[in-house]
Amino acid sequence: MGRIALRHLFCLLLASVLLTTVGGQAAPTVAAPAPHLGYGMLLAFPPGSLSRVPAAGFDWYKSYVYWTDLKSGWASLDGHLNDACANGLNLLLAVERDRSDWTPIQDSEMAAWEELFRTMAERIRQKRTACSKDYRVALEVWNEPNLDMFWGGQPVDPLRYTRMVQRAHAGTKASDPSIIVVAGGLAPTGGLSGGRAMNDVEFLQAMYDAGLQGHFDVISTHNYGFGGQPEDKSWGSGILNFRRAEDIRAVMAARGDGHKSVWATEFGWLLDSSEEGHPECVNRWQSSGFAWQRVSAAQQADYLVRAFQYADANWPWMGVMIVANLDCSTTYWYDTCDPLNWFSILKPNGTVRPAYTALQGMGKRYRSWSAWGMAVRPSALTLLSSADEPGWLVRKGVVDNSGTEVWSTWSLVTATTGLTFTVAPTNGAPGSPFTMQINAPGQLGVYSGVITATASDPRVPQSPFTVPLTLHVVPEVHRVHLPLVLRQGHR
Repeated sequence: MGRIALRHLFCLLLASVLLTTVGGQAAPTVAAPAPHLGYGMLLAFPPGSLSRVPAAGFDWYKSYVYWTDLKSGWASLDGHLNDACANGLNLLLAVERDRSDWTPIQDSEMAAWEELFRTMAERIRQKRTACSKDYRVALEVWNEPNLDMFWGGQPVDPLRYTRMVQRAHAGTKASDPSIIVVAGGLAPTGGLSGGRAMNDVEFLQAMYDAGLQGHFDVISTHNYGFGGQPEDKSWGSGILNFRRAEDIRAVMAARGDGHKSVWATEFGWLLDSSEEGHPECVNRWQSSGFAWQRVSAAQQADYLVRAFQYADANWPWMGVMIVANLDCSTTYWYDTCDPLNWFSILKPNGTVRPAYTALQGMGKRYRSWSAWGMAVRPSALTLLSSADEPGWLVRKGVVDNSGTEVWSTWSLVTATTGLTFTVAPTNGAPGSPFTMQINAPGQLGVYSGVITATASDPRVPQSPFTVPLTLHVVPEVHRVHLPLVLRQGHR
């Protein structure tokens, strides 16, 4: 091999090494998909069953707060926040008017609705700050607004619902920008006449037409399985199936929000009640439209696990997935044949159904939901210099806030084991750069040093962040030889 060809090949090899090496370890040639799911359960009665959520390896739970309750104090909200703090769980709260009154928010109430979210967010911020554990909170605005039962029997109204979301978003972000505002909670449906129900995809399109964009963080869907396998997109006329989430995602992408997530804030499969000695429920479900959705206990367990696996493998845009539900069957306020009892993964006596056991044993890849974060780029730096060309090498770096909580400044300190270098400035705000000046001596050898970046807030888990620097001083590059094993057959 000629000198020019050898030098070219060496440079290609060196570039490959520098691009794929961090901290002295080679990076994988094919990156695995990043964890993006949240693993959650919907709870009817958190005080009685909350411990089952972390025991299954899940990291989110969903419950409800009601405007009528919050008018008299923070007890109901604080109870949820205390539970989340004590158990190290992230919390999704659906915010509704009342347990039984779903009259939509009127124009005269919109300012008060916004103020509700502002004061709630402030209370959440205070409680999270006081907790020794970092946890996330998300607020879901209303429930299934494309069905008239959640409009107090009035015709559904995507324009009014969009105003409710806009107000909720404005109030929340005014107090705590890190709280996630979830819009939608859309029920898969083909629609009904007279404003009784609106196709969920068409409802979301109407929300965008009404000015939704820029006023939410996440769109949520209630993509129940309706008896079909989770992978079957043709089930239920292509609408009533787990993969209906893809159609919601398509609307978001078409409207310029492809970078935002979809959350499945309710999904599940209906257990055949006759398997636990209640065939009378199946007869009642015939008239209510539920009987065709029922599956066996083994199928319920299998389909729930496969749903998480399908989303993990195929939906990088899917975020938190909430199994609906954990414990409705254990409460006294649902009739024996209420379908909610048979979506549950606990039995009425509190023992587990096969679905709970399957979800507990399911492999999980947790997304990091820390609200605090810091990243330094480059995270490691390796340089090459010729011995016959000493001098100063200049490189740029930046310290970023990679979380949603605000911290004000960073500081840099340096240490060396032979490498002469400086950094400036040594203090700055997140997002601002710094400059490294590295002295390349004329003597062969390997020289190293470390830059340590520290965030001003001690709650940032990546702080302090160390950046190793390594300088290889070699003879003239064109005289560096590849190992013989790489040159055999290329002479």
